[in-house]
This record gives sequence, structure tokens and C-alpha cells, in this order.
Amino acid sequence: MKKFLFLGIAATAMFASCTNDEMVEMNPQSAIGFETFVDKSTRATDVTKANLTAFEVYGWRTKDATEQIFDPQAVTANNGVCTYSPLQYWVGGYKYDFEAVAPKSGEKGVTVNDTYGASTITFASDSETDLIYASASKDLSSYDYGTLAAAPGVVDLTFGHLLSRVKFTFINGADANSVAKIAVTDVKITNAGTTGVYTPSNGTWAAATETGEVTFASTNITGIEGGESGETEHKYLIPYNVKDYSVSFTVTMTQGSVSDSFNYTVKLPETTTLVKGNSYNFKATFNPGQPIVFTADVTPWNDFTDVSIP
Repeated sequence: MKKFLFLGIAATAMFASCTNDEMVEMNPQSAIGFETFVDKSTRATDVTKANLTAFEVYGWRTKDATEQIFDPQAVTANNGVCTYSPLQYWVGGYKYDFEAVAPKSGEKGVTVNDTYGASTITFASDSETDLIYASASKDLSSYDYGTLAAAPGVVDLTFGHLLSRVKFTFINGADANSVAKIAVTDVKITNAGTTGVYTPSNGTWAAATETGEVTFASTNITGIEGGESGETEHKYLIPYNVKDYSVSFTVTMTQGSVSDSFNYTVKLPETTTLVKGNSYNFKATFNPGQPIVFTADVTPWNDFTDVSIP
């Protein structure tokens, strides 16, 4: 039987990018304005500052009591510069708190429970949606009560990725000089956590309430020669410990005009707990087993036999 060895995990954390503030003013009062930042990503399917076009904001102000002022508010973004309507205005003497989510509640499996200080986000993942969240505060409690002639600055919303990015890399362990090439198909995690609840106040995901299959496109893993590798597209997973996750796939090894297919089901490394905002590359090496080896020898001639000529 051919063997598959999981070699390890590469995890890369995403870090926030910075940009200059854009101030929105409206005299003699100042409107509440937003600007977005999104943690760096590297794939076209990931949400970035450049392609984030819409999100929703929940907001509260607190003095003697807490009042909700955005419940929620749809916001349009254009490369980090945001607009919304109708506008709301700063009032001195209050502390302001904001939370923002994309996609919006009611879209792409997102449901927000907007309770001040105890909000939750329930998410039914399709593994294609990059769920992001941001929070920010502005403390104007030291200001005199009343409207403001100058804005205290925009609300900087730095969105973080709430999910983990996962992909698989398959390495052909055959000798580089061999004729053996591999293709990998039907790559899927068969029992990933697909529905969970995120609590922003403590930054944690509760245990998955549903599990399901997550399929990874592997069109790039074909004709892989010995010593070379190919990778799947990445998917977004709710960050849980993967110790019980099973991965199934099919490896087809082609040697010249003949081919053989092998089906595998393996467990992911049990010590791995996915972390939100991190990217994981699970690497596996296909061991083609034993090569066909030849040795050569030549049977020696028998000794000469004397033959007399009459």
C-alpha cells in the first residue's frame, strides 16, 4: 500500500496595514465618520481594504446610561473611505463604542446579536466567505456637553479576519528522475465545524453546533513530477482544534501510458488548533513505494570441449 506522510503545518499571521486618516467635517456640527483598515491578505478572494465595499456598524453612546445610536447602519466603503446615510453627529460628554461586521447580518450565513458589551455573531460557514469584524471607541466624556465645531477624528475600523485560511500542499516523493507523476483530486475535510458563535468581548468561538464537508479545489495538482508539489485553493474554516478532522483525497500516479489511483482518508495533526486570522498549509508527501530495480549478469560460456577432426 502506498503511504502518505503529513509533514507539518505552516501558519502565517496576518498583520494590520496603516493608512492616513481622512477627516469628514460638517460645520458647525461634526458628523460621525468612519474609515476602514483590513488586515493584509494575499488572495483575490480574501477581503482587503481595496475590495471591501460594504459593511454594517452597531454603535452606542454612554454617559449616565447607554443608548444605541446605530442599530445597525449600512456603510459603503471605497478603498477605506466610508459613507453612510443618514448622518449622525458627535455630542460632547459621551463615550462612544462601535462594532462593525462584514458580511452584514442576514447575509452569507451571518446573524448578529447586537447587545452592548455582549454582542455575538452566529455564522453558518460556506467556506467561501471571509468573515471580518472591527471595534472602536471614542471617549468624549471630557468634552463639554453639546455639539462639536470640529470633529474629534474619524472612527478607525481595523477589521480582523475571524476565520482561519486553510490549504493543502501535496508533494510527489518519487525520485526526480522517475517517470512517475501524480494528480490529486477530491480533497475534502469530511467533518469540519461549519456553524459556530463568536463572542467579540472575549475573542473566542464557542464549540461548533454543526459539522459538514469542506471541499478544496485541486485543479493545480496535476502532472506533478518527482520532487515537485502542487497546492489546493484555500478555504475559510471556523477556528477549532482539528484533531478529529478527517481528510480524504484520491492520488492518481501515472507512469508513462499506465496509471493507478489510490484513495486515502487521514487525520489532521491532533495538536493543531486553528487561530483566527492565521493561514495554515497542511503538507503531505506521496511515497510511491519501491522502485523497480534491475541487476544484470551474464551466464559465462562453458569451457571448450575438445573435438577431434577425423
